Amino acid sequence: MLKRLHVCNFRCHEDFELSDLGSCTLLLGDNGRGKTSLLEAVYFLSRCRSFRTHQSRELLRWGGQQFGVAGWFENCSYHKLKVEWTEESRNLAVDQSENLTFREFWGLLPSVVFQNNDRQIVLGPAQARRQWADGLLASMYPGYLGQVQRAQLLLKQKNALLRQENPDRALWDSLTQQLAELSRTLWEARGVFTQQAGPVLEQFYQSLAGERESISLHYESPLPQLLEATPDSLWQRERERGLARLGPHRDDWRITLFDKSLRDFGSEGQVKTAALALRLLESKLIREATDRDLILLLDDVLTELDAERQSRFWKQLPAGDQIIYATTRVPHLEFAAAPQEIRLGP
Repeated sequence: MLKRLHVCNFRCHEDFELSDLGSCTLLLGDNGRGKTSLLEAVYFLSRCRSFRTHQSRELLRWGGQQFGVAGWFENCSYHKLKVEWTEESRNLAVDQSENLTFREFWGLLPSVVFQNNDRQIVLGPAQARRQWADGLLASMYPGYLGQVQRAQLLLKQKNALLRQENPDRALWDSLTQQLAELSRTLWEARGVFTQQAGPVLEQFYQSLAGERESISLHYESPLPQLLEATPDSLWQRERERGLARLGPHRDDWRITLFDKSLRDFGSEGQVKTAALALRLLESKLIREATDRDLILLLDDVLTELDAERQSRFWKQLPAGDQIIYATTRVPHLEFAAAPQEIRLGP
């Protein structure tokens, strides 16, 4: 459990600390007080990235040269996690061990963030769903992260090659063979994940909606057809477009409700419920894979729901997970003990 959090030059916080954190903490305050930034800091300790931007430099407080995030824990295999970031370097530390690699640091602090922008997992482009699925799979299976990173590197190399006026066919053959083998491995992992996730998503959706609505998760990939193409045919097609077609970067997941696309036909309430169900699914699968409690970061996601739906949501959360909820007003809560309230700003 996270007991203390310290941030330095992170977003709007020059030097700020949260202490004596309990099983449920409410960060209360008006908009612009840095509540979401504190959730973002915890998430950065967990995944070495933000859930709001892909550019770590955007987390640096205006005028600062580096930012730092540190957390102190109880009942964990470690006592302290720390991240220090500058434009030139990044230091990841666990207790007294400094300069850990990204893969060594990843997964030490399992977390899931719930935010209103989660609608984009349902409504947004395929990339949003791939990022969600890949982040979940990487949290479940440590080796998956390295495979995704390797595939991204190969794709970058292939695309750079294909943009050349006279690309080297032998080099293209080598990159394509490596990418095909890696893509097949990722395709299989994503397929197994979808079979496992589908029934869990339906369970959570129905629990939140209070109705037995049939929601399904479908994995769609052009990879099998591309793997069957001859090398000469694929070479010609990729040269014409100047981009790699074979790879895990074109996969997508389709979510249907009563066999209709939720993205195209879902109501606002159905999309919101599905987004919450996807995050509950994420937390359940990570918890089962790691056999550990999680930190759940909630960024004002329930205030649009009525008291009954909020009650259904809280009932889905296991008692062992730690909750940090950022909000402008106290939501409807259902806990045995009163949550800790921390007010930010005047």
